[in-house]
Amino acid sequence: MRMLFAPLTAIALLAACQAQMETAPASTEPERPMDEIPVQMTLANGDRHYSFKSGCVVVLEPQRAVVKSETGACALHHRDIALLYASGD
Repeated sequence: MRMLFAPLTAIALLAACQAQMETAPASTEPERPMDEIPVQMTLANGDRHYSFKSGCVVVLEPQRAVVKSETGACALHHRDIALLYASGD
């Protein structure tokens, strides 16, 4: 009897875990704009160019994380994202 209890318990646990995984709802949260990953380029003069889906373009100096220019529909989080990526270079 004891030999039968352990395998049956394991099977029941696996079945319960599998059922929970199948019925978990898919994430319906909209993508947050501050999670956007910019397209990064290095210009011929060394400037770092970050472009976003909204049309915002942030250009930073080659050696320092200093904003040279912003064009397009830029929000504060676009500048922050570009500066964070630049600080990792």
